[in-house]
Amino acid sequence: MILGHHIIFTAYGFWLPNDPRGSWSDFVASWELYRFGDATKTATRRSVAAKPHNYELREQAKEGLKYPPVTFDDRQIPIIGEGIAESAR
Repeated sequence: MILGHHIIFTAYGFWLPNDPRGSWSDFVASWELYRFGDATKTATRRSVAAKPHNYELREQAKEGLKYPPVTFDDRQIPIIGEGIAESAR
């Protein structure tokens, strides 16, 4: 019997391949991002989001993105949840 599911849902610019806290990326495909370091491959299955890091440097790296990071506003968040619920049904 399945009691629940866990979904990891991110969007462009949320977590960079060379985030100092680690990522699941094997390489950095953008020269603008690569100047902030190699990919930070991690094998852990536990969240590293709370791991201390240089917030300012991470924000500078995000300035190297080709497009603006995707964010979801308060109106969009429940719509995304409803879409996932509908798909699960």
